[in-house]
Amino acid sequence: ANGTNDPALAQLRNESDYQYADIVVVEDYAEKFYTEHIHAGGDEVRYVIDGSGFFDIRDVNDEWVRMHAPIGALIVFPSGIEHRFAVDENKYIQAMRLFPGSAAPDWSSVPRNETNGNVTARTEYAEKYLCGVDPDLDDHGHDHSDTTGTSPATTIIGSTTTIILSSIIGTLLAITAL
Repeated sequence: ANGTNDPALAQLRNESDYQYADIVVVEDYAEKFYTEHIHAGGDEVRYVIDGSGFFDIRDVNDEWVRMHAPIGALIVFPSGIEHRFAVDENKYIQAMRLFPGSAAPDWSSVPRNETNGNVTARTEYAEKYLCGVDPDLDDHGHDHSDTTGTSPATTIIGSTTTIILSSIIGTLLAITAL
C-alpha cells in the first residue's frame, strides 16, 4: 500500500498542490517525534498508509488534545502549532508526508522551548488562531473557551471516518462516513 489508490487523497493532492511526498516508517517510540515541537516550513500533512499512532496538539488554552490516527487517516494542521507524535500500542506506523510544490521541503523542527518568539510560523499561528497571544511568551490567563471565529481545525479524513477537532470549542466530533 502506498496511498496512490485513494481517490480522496489524490483529489486533495491536486487541489492543494501536494506534489512532493515521501514515506516515513516509525517502528517504536521515538523521542525526536515525542518532544513537543513546531515546523516552520509549512503545514503538517500526513496520510497513514499502515499502522497507527497518536498526534497530540495544543488547543487554544494550551492543553493537550490527543488524536488517534489509524490506517487511511489524513492529518492536516497548520505550521506553527505545537505538537508531538507517538506510535500506539502496535508500535508501527507508515505514513506519507505531503508538502506543496515539487521541491524537497524543510522537515526540520523547532522544540517548543527554543521558539521564544523568534519563529515566524509560530508568531503567525498565534496571530491567526490565538488572538495574538502566544502562551509560550506570556502567562496571560486568557480563556479561549468562549471565543468564536477561525479555528486551527485539525482534520483527519479517512476512508471510514472523518474526525474534526475544533480547538476553539475544545470538542472532538466523530462523523462516520457511510
